[in-house]
Amino acid sequence: MNLFYAYPDDIYPSELSIRGQEAIHIIRVLRFGEGDEIFVTDGKGSRFLCVINRIGKQELTAEIREKVIEERPSPFLTLCLGIIKKRDRLELAVEKAVELGADELILFRGEYSQKENSRLDRLEAIVLSAMKQSLRTWLPSVYHENSLERALTYRKERSLLIVADETTNPDVSQIKEAANYFLVVGPEGGFSDNERKVLNDREAIPFSLGSKRLRTETAAIVMTYHFKSNF
Repeated sequence: MNLFYAYPDDIYPSELSIRGQEAIHIIRVLRFGEGDEIFVTDGKGSRFLCVINRIGKQELTAEIREKVIEERPSPFLTLCLGIIKKRDRLELAVEKAVELGADELILFRGEYSQKENSRLDRLEAIVLSAMKQSLRTWLPSVYHENSLERALTYRKERSLLIVADETTNPDVSQIKEAANYFLVVGPEGGFSDNERKVLNDREAIPFSLGSKRLRTETAAIVMTYHFKSNF
C-alpha cells in the first residue's frame, strides 16, 4: 500500500487535488492512471480512498470514495534534539523518529553544538516522506531554535520532561504514564553547565540509555522507541 499526501486546502467534500512532485511521482514514477485507486492523507488524521479521474502534467484530481478519521495516537511525544554536525546523521535521526511515532520535533543549537546549518525545508520534506512510509495520517511538526531554553518553550502543560543522561542511574519510578512526553537529547558535545541548570530548574527527569555512550542520533531513536512502545 502506498500513502500519498494532499494539502488540506486542496481537499473538498467529494474531490481532492495533488500537485507538484507528489503528483509527478504518482503519474510518472508509479504509473498510476485514470481509474486507479489511491490512498491519500491530509496529515491531520484523515485517510481517503480515492479514484483518479483527471491527470495533468504536474497535477491530478481524484474522487473521494471513502474517508476514515484516525485519532492521534497517545501519548503525544515531542523529541527535542540537539543539532548534529553531519547532515546525513541528523536527517537519519529525524526520519527514524517520525517512523517510530514522534509527533513533534524541535531541533536546537546547543552551547556545545558544532557549528552547522540545517535546512528546515529539507527536514520538513524528510518528515513528510517518513510519515507516508510509516502509513501515519498525522504529519509531525518540525521547528528549529537557537538555544535549549527557547526549545523548551514548546513544552506542553503537564508534559513529562525527560532528558537522556549517561552520567546518572535514575530512579525510573519517577517516569510514569503521561499524556505528553517531552524528550531531550543533547548535541554531540553534550550539555553545558548552564543548560544542565536550565533542565534542573524545570525538574527534568534523567533517563539512562545504558552503560555505553551512544551517538546523538542513536540516543534519539532509542528514546523515541522506548517511550512510544512502553507508555
